Amino acid sequence: WLKPHWLSHLGLPLSSSSPSVGRGQADWPRHQSCAMASTSFKVVGCDVQVWNDELFQKVRVRDGVPDNFLADPEGVGPFKAGGGKGGDLMAFTKDAKYIIKELNKGDHAALLKITSSYVERVFSGKSLLCTFYLHYTDPSTDKNFMVMKNLLAHKGPYTGLYDLKGCADDKTLEVNGRKVKTVNKRVWHLHMWGGDCCWSDDRVTYYQGKVAARRLAISVTDEQRKAIIERLELDTAWLAENSLMDYSLLLGMHRVSQAELESDPRLRFARSGLPGELRQPLLHRENKHDVMLVYIGIIDFLQTWTAGKQVAMCLKVMERNKATIPPHPYGKRFLEHFSRNIRGGAKPVEPLEDSEDSQPQPAMYARAVSDAVTYYSCEDLREDLRELSHGIESPPANGGEKSRSARGHKAGSGPACFGGPCFGGLFKGSE
Repeated sequence: WLKPHWLSHLGLPLSSSSPSVGRGQADWPRHQSCAMASTSFKVVGCDVQVWNDELFQKVRVRDGVPDNFLADPEGVGPFKAGGGKGGDLMAFTKDAKYIIKELNKGDHAALLKITSSYVERVFSGKSLLCTFYLHYTDPSTDKNFMVMKNLLAHKGPYTGLYDLKGCADDKTLEVNGRKVKTVNKRVWHLHMWGGDCCWSDDRVTYYQGKVAARRLAISVTDEQRKAIIERLELDTAWLAENSLMDYSLLLGMHRVSQAELESDPRLRFARSGLPGELRQPLLHRENKHDVMLVYIGIIDFLQTWTAGKQVAMCLKVMERNKATIPPHPYGKRFLEHFSRNIRGGAKPVEPLEDSEDSQPQPAMYARAVSDAVTYYSCEDLREDLRELSHGIESPPANGGEKSRSARGHKAGSGPACFGGPCFGGLFKGSE
């Protein structure tokens, strides 16, 4: 693989008028920033400036994504806040195949710098990095965006949906189809520092979800675990090499019946993969009637290790197991955490013997836009929580003991503090 253009090492993107240089192995370009898009490239009916599109086009061709996949103005839902700390906007295409995400200046610069290496990484066939299809600037607003594949291709509802970093920032996003509202304990939220009984129901729900996410044991088959860990080793090494940190492992779990397994073309496609191919969703059998689907991938990996992050690390000196640490220790901790918490031993689903399902399926089973932006309060969750039999954790692997709630409390009818009726029903105690 050829080295990037020297301008990239100075942190300067190539001019939109810079000519392409020669091609290297496998027809990869040497430079990292491509020319401005022609007026024929449209997103929601508007001309946009694209970056490095000769590289992203290779990814689209590989996955059968046409160049005009975002041209229709009616094909994209409304932009809404994505829920992250930066407040950047996100939109889902109405077929739920793709996510359009606004990039801040730092993420935009990072993507310009790593595009060539990133495309090489995803073309290796052994990566869990989420797939990017487009990087563009809207000239009318001068805002930058990237378009990525929606990893959660199944409609759901999800038994459990998690954003995991292998540290204190782990969180539960959804349980049995109900979203868990984010309520952070910020330094300026003085009322939250008076003890847990001063917290709202939503805050207690959110905190209990963080505890559950940190203790989560992820059950997969032995073969799947081996393939996942191999990809995590390669991906974390690549991320550290590119000074990237603060990324997450997105994990979605959904239970289906045997009848759904046989009739769903997406699941037939997953079952027809070769050994070690790791087609998603990953499948394992819970019992003779039910199968668990597992979606897994690395997201939000454009955060570089900057001076601002170094200052933040110093300010959080009293915080244990924090997310803000340098890229190499971050990657090492990430790999070690999931090497422990991703456990084999699950029973494989019988593979398909024929090869008729080798083509990708339509996204008719993907999550709807409205589903992706709906949140529910703690009060709304209570009825669902009372009906849970296994909590939001995956079934304990290898006969392991189930985790308890944050303070070992049982769900009850008392005040909405730890272990109360608000979230305690998510955890099935072992008493």
